[in-house]
Amino acid sequence: MLYGLADSTVARTEGWYFRQLGQLLERADKTSRILDVKYHILLPSVYEVGSPMDFLHWMALLKSVTGFNTYRRLYGNIDPSGVVEFMVLNKYFPRSIYYCIKEAERCLHCISGTPTDGFKNSVEKAMGEMRSRMEYSDVDDIISEGLHEYLDKTQLKINHISDLIDITYFRIKENTVTQSQSQS
Repeated sequence: MLYGLADSTVARTEGWYFRQLGQLLERADKTSRILDVKYHILLPSVYEVGSPMDFLHWMALLKSVTGFNTYRRLYGNIDPSGVVEFMVLNKYFPRSIYYCIKEAERCLHCISGTPTDGFKNSVEKAMGEMRSRMEYSDVDDIISEGLHEYLDKTQLKINHISDLIDITYFRIKENTVTQSQSQS
């Protein structure tokens, strides 16, 4: 209800874009963590791959991100590489990591007023690099790198971007403090 109210009643000003930015980055991070947990904890044995239990775990994973019906409509049968592609790289599913990063980048550009084909600061540059790498990846790239390793790097990048947002927009710049003290 709160998200619905915020989405339908709050003016699309800087504050709204910051809220969206935070929500999207958190969603990308949590999606990567949920997928990583499935990969490491829920399937303790290699012999269970492709078993009914494995199918149930992947189905539960999709349901945990409210993506089961959408996945089945787009991909059909539940297949681990299809689930990874859907949750990491899908351009249209609002809980996929790529979708969240793409929309977070759009929010950053709305905040700074920078055209979407460039960057004004380090956070926009880092976000653009991450989005670009994901945009030109496919599921085979992820699997060959190792799903856990890929997701771990993704989480570190999201944390780095969050730090850059803090530095860029919320910390008092040293030269601003120095200037105001020298004027006193």
